[in-house]
Amino acid sequence: MEKRIENITKMENILNRTDDLISEMEKLLEKWEQNQQDFNELMNYYNSEERGEDLEDDRLKIIPQDLPRGVLSEDAVFDTYGNRKDLLIKMIKLGVAGVE
Repeated sequence: MEKRIENITKMENILNRTDDLISEMEKLLEKWEQNQQDFNELMNYYNSEERGEDLEDDRLKIIPQDLPRGVLSEDAVFDTYGNRKDLLIKMIKLGVAGVE
């Protein structure tokens, strides 16, 4: 009987942990969806003439040097894009595996 109680307790813990993760994931996905439009705006800026002008002004030191401007580096936006893409692929794979 002790083995069965241990197993029931284990399964209860898995159930509760999974429910907690579902709740956390729902909240995070809501934030993700809310950020989608902003991310699209970032990508449009990254490929825009405006950014090119900002890059040139930064090179000429017209833009204040104490202004955070990671968005003007190629690596910061490119890395964020790549990390986001990798995460989306992982989410797709996990989603498919979860319903199979």
